[in-house]
Amino acid sequence: MQFNTYTYAGAHIAAWLVAHPSPGPADLAEVLASYDVHHPVPTAAQARSLRPWARRLTGVFAAPAVAAKAELADALLQAADCRPRLISHGLGQPFHLHYVAEDAGLPARVMALTAAGIANAIDDGAGHRLRVCSRDGCGAAFVDISRNGRRHFCSVRCANQVNVANHRLRQRQARAR
Repeated sequence: MQFNTYTYAGAHIAAWLVAHPSPGPADLAEVLASYDVHHPVPTAAQARSLRPWARRLTGVFAAPAVAAKAELADALLQAADCRPRLISHGLGQPFHLHYVAEDAGLPARVMALTAAGIANAIDDGAGHRLRVCSRDGCGAAFVDISRNGRRHFCSVRCANQVNVANHRLRQRQARAR
């Protein structure tokens, strides 16, 4: 699978927004820059305006079936008024996709990029890779980029906690016999 700025990066940013539903402007700017989404540092008001969007994104990752994820992703595309355009920025750069007009504000750009990223993942047959962590009490959203696509935990830490708990349970059961 290819994970570049204008395909899967939007899905990764969506997962980050789900995990950080009330992002601060500096944190949001750092995440966007890490995926080469260049924009001036967001204001606190712009970051706050993404909170309802983060709640909507949560539904896609938590949906149990790809068909449900697709239905929710389609609604996100419509809500974000996602209209792809080929842009080169007039700087000799190669043409690439933008999902809203170049002059759209940061919230509109983030909404369109995350909706399109999720839709691209589903379209590529990777909808099952949009998940929430299986550790009870965690529920963090993530995009499973593992080779076999069978990751169930958002991090090694969560996987280890579950594995240690299961090991201790087996030991207690063995001692009880």
